[in-house]
Order: sequence, then structure tokens, then C-alpha cells
Amino acid sequence: MPKKTTIFSATVFYTIAVTVLSLVNLGNKLPKLNSGFDDKIAHFLLYAIFCLMWFFTFKSLDLKRSLFIALCLSILFGMAIELIQGLDFIGRTSDAYDFMANVMGAMSMATLIYTKNKVPIKKM
Repeated sequence: MPKKTTIFSATVFYTIAVTVLSLVNLGNKLPKLNSGFDDKIAHFLLYAIFCLMWFFTFKSLDLKRSLFIALCLSILFGMAIELIQGLDFIGRTSDAYDFMANVMGAMSMATLIYTKNKVPIKKM
């Protein structure tokens, strides 16, 4: 399988997994870290990885501004998921703090990618 197809397939699989995890009511079945912010940490990490994977996909397709597109897609996807969670028949609740954790995760990853691409790293 070509590299582009592999990257795209993994990204689509991850996006579907995030969608399912976000829309299915899991109750209290997830492990807890007992930090008080477990949910927000999970949102942050899920959307940081989401942004990274879409960046890799767009970069493999040689799209200009692939980082900006990946960041925008991550933020819009997070917003859409939170709005859908607010619908009565989903069985989940929408939370503005979850959305903020999504945005912070995506923006942190975008900043990390941008910085890594702009700062020359000397090889030893």
C-alpha cells in the first residue's frame, strides 16, 4: 500500500474512532487518573493527535498551508461534535470546557509542528 494511502487510512480510522467515542454514552466505564481533569486531558490529547494526523495527511498530499487546514479542521470538528452532543437523542451533554480543551490540544500541536518546522535542529 502506498505511503499516502496508509497515512490517509490511519487518519480516517482515527477520525471515526474519535467520532464514535465522542457520541457513544460510555458511562463510567473509562479508567480514571483521579486528577479531577481526566475528561479535559483526554480531550486535549485526542485533538492534539487529531491535528497531527490530519497534518500528516494533508502534507502527504502536498497541500499548501496543510498545518493551517489541519488546525481549522480540528477546531471545526471539535465544535461540531460538541454541538451534536447537545442534541437530546444522543444521550451526551455539550460542554464548552470540553471544546476549549479540544482547541487547546489542536493549537498546542499546531504550535509544536510550526516551531519544529521553523527552528533548525542540528543533527549530532
